[in-house]
Amino acid sequence: MKKVLLKNWQLLLILVFTGIVSVSCSSDDNAPPVVNSTPMPDPTPEPEPEPDPVAINFGFSTVSGAFPNQTTYVQGFTDLDFTTIGNENAAELAANGGAGTVSYNKALYASPFGAPATLVKYVFDNDGNAVEDERIVVPGANVFSTLYFESETVAYGTVAGGISKLIVFDPTSMRITGEIPLNSITSRFPEATRTYYLDMMERDDKLFMEVHYENNFVPVNDSAYVAVIDLNSKTVENILSDPRTGMVFGGQSSNAGMVKAENGDIYVQGLGTTSNGGASPSGLLRIANGETDFDADYFMDMEAVTGNICWGVYLMPDGRTFTAKVEDENDLFEFQTGEPQFTYYEIDLLNGTSLGAVPGLPTTYGSRRMIIIPNGDTELLFTTATNDENAVYSFDLSNNTSSKKFTSTGGFITGLEKLD
Repeated sequence: MKKVLLKNWQLLLILVFTGIVSVSCSSDDNAPPVVNSTPMPDPTPEPEPEPDPVAINFGFSTVSGAFPNQTTYVQGFTDLDFTTIGNENAAELAANGGAGTVSYNKALYASPFGAPATLVKYVFDNDGNAVEDERIVVPGANVFSTLYFESETVAYGTVAGGISKLIVFDPTSMRITGEIPLNSITSRFPEATRTYYLDMMERDDKLFMEVHYENNFVPVNDSAYVAVIDLNSKTVENILSDPRTGMVFGGQSSNAGMVKAENGDIYVQGLGTTSNGGASPSGLLRIANGETDFDADYFMDMEAVTGNICWGVYLMPDGRTFTAKVEDENDLFEFQTGEPQFTYYEIDLLNGTSLGAVPGLPTTYGSRRMIIIPNGDTELLFTTATNDENAVYSFDLSNNTSSKKFTSTGGFITGLEKLD
């Protein structure tokens, strides 16, 4: 009997142990799941925000190297808050020869010298880099002489050195949309070995364009010439002439030989012919608003009022007007002395008088461009080039004082544009 009882006790222990194990397993099955602490990747991550585009407010071009192996560099700036600037971040114009730049609608346009005539449009990417957008090529011509922008879809450009014509193009797409032959202009003086088309100005559906004729680098006569082109019929309507000045040869920068005042009057600057043994002085002519001929009652003898030959006319938004006076008329083109020869002068456009040299500016090389642009309501910017440095000066309109703004270590300055 005892033996049987023992077996029953053992059986009880086995049953109790089995129940405990069973309860333990059941408890394991009901335990909370283990959470994996490693984050799972988001199947559709949010893209990184794009940086804001760099705002480019100024266009700038320089030329380095000795002629004829010169290279043009183009770049843009947000502001002019620096003391020196080089070409490290500039785009190199893919052509030999020095070129200036003009701006329109926040783009820069450059035309290097050399066949075929080429006009290159630069825009600025989101990082502020100058990149080529489009170009126009005119086979048979050597260079684009002058540009005039009428609207976002209409602009005019003269080409010379071979084919002689006025190109009509769309500055946005850079596609040629038409052309106006200039044969009636070139045929006026058969003895002329070269005909130059300089600055242009549109008014009342007519394009007024400076013309200069020369025979082996000497003016054919003492007169000034301006062609009048009817833009509706796309024909040369007339060629104006005036013997009071001569050699209308543009200015020391783009579109500095012809300006339009707020009242619509157009002023045309002539270099004169006295430096070539002629009789006509350096001077200013006027084509009054609504007229298509020179005003017989207006002439400014710039040579008399400033004391020497003047080249170019710069009209600022507030009406203040400037020119460049040569110091040594025997070195007008700055080949002989190896020294800069031009001084910035202020003139009174309406009264035909000189207000003297602009204070605080050095005598500069006119052959390396002379540029004046407004920068706000109280400041003008003047470019200078000497044997020591190439610089931009700030001129305070409120007190008529100048101070150096920055120098260019990348060459002389051929373009300084406010990209409005």
